[in-house]
Amino acid sequence: MLLLLALLGCGGEPTATTPPPSGVADPMPGGATPVGSGSTPAVPAPPTVWTADNIDQLVPVAPSRRSTVSKPIPAVPEYDAALLTLGSIVEKYAGDPDNPWAIAHGVLARGPGFRLRDNREGVPHLFTAFAEPRPTGTRTLVGFPKALGDVRVEPHTDLLLKNLGEIGVPPDATFPTRAGTVSIADLYRYTLLKTYLVAEKNLSSYDGPNDMPWGLQALAQWAPAGELQWVSTQGAAMDLDYLTTFTVAVLTKESAFLFQSMQRGQPFQRQGQPLFSYSCGGAHLLQGASYAVARGYGTPKDRKAVEAQVPLMFYRLPIELGIYDEAMKTAPKQKVRLLVQRMKFLGHFLETMSKMEAMGLYVPDEKQSQLLEGAAQNLVLTVQALEKSGTFANMETIRTKDEQLFLDVIGDSCHAVRGLELELGRGTIAW
Repeated sequence: MLLLLALLGCGGEPTATTPPPSGVADPMPGGATPVGSGSTPAVPAPPTVWTADNIDQLVPVAPSRRSTVSKPIPAVPEYDAALLTLGSIVEKYAGDPDNPWAIAHGVLARGPGFRLRDNREGVPHLFTAFAEPRPTGTRTLVGFPKALGDVRVEPHTDLLLKNLGEIGVPPDATFPTRAGTVSIADLYRYTLLKTYLVAEKNLSSYDGPNDMPWGLQALAQWAPAGELQWVSTQGAAMDLDYLTTFTVAVLTKESAFLFQSMQRGQPFQRQGQPLFSYSCGGAHLLQGASYAVARGYGTPKDRKAVEAQVPLMFYRLPIELGIYDEAMKTAPKQKVRLLVQRMKFLGHFLETMSKMEAMGLYVPDEKQSQLLEGAAQNLVLTVQALEKSGTFANMETIRTKDEQLFLDVIGDSCHAVRGLELELGRGTIAW
């Protein structure tokens, strides 16, 4: 398990962080709030440190903001046609009651009211069929396994909690499970206590840096006001500012080669650089870091580092599309696989940039607005090409031959729906 210790530049305890500047992403769950008035300010009480002994007292707080993009792209009929095509994949395949990973993606695309193809509600089904009791301290909380046998439940740590929070499921929502009725708050409390990162010892509850973004967003989105500190069930002293700073450091380090190419005004080549081994080309790494800093966690330097990713993403867009298009010319037998990867890139690009815009991390200038519209148009063309190839009509055949391609089509269709809906100003993000 590689946790890139050198990223933080030190091997000791996390240092205290400076509150972000006023007026940025207000209110700031991770920032300090002045107390008292007059010439002698009151000394704020130290933050509560959450442990297995007092975790019952932690009350998760739903995000107070639900935002759309500031500059939606103009709607055209071709977008609705693409959404209709992709939507049929979401309903039929993400609504598979036996595929919780797919359901989690369907919920992201369609919201908390997403129904399975047998018309049951998707979110309650996740808890009824797949949640497991997790003894913690003197009580039992709830969690999800990575897998149950051959069934992928939560291959990315905290994927379900992250998605449920982003679409606005309230923390006091309750659901029946095999071990009794539980709440989202119980899932959040368990998630907090199990999460740890001790970089200097190369120890973590995560499989590695690629596994962290979903958990970081999950913890940030329902955190109570003020600093968030806890002692994990493994005995590690934790701080959400530190977890944010570490994730931003990973993002910055893994993007360094792209910054160098952009500064030289040259295109880059995909030659096995580490960033491209991250899920969806690092899109989730950026999304998790963006969400945490938008909520006020980390430091002002971390926020600036995330904002610096905006021009980098627009620099990447035409180059990566060119790479896929050239690959289809040189390897025509791989055209369907490459089209799916093209859809993955475009859907995640639109999703990432629209989330960052909606959370106030940037406002698109004229050129960026044109590039966003161009990305949406390219997504339409990619969906049309996949439809023409018979990919969407032959999903069961694909499944028998290539399970991963089958899953990619499902997941990437969901992210494409989410990204396009957000960029059209129809979708929202709770933060």
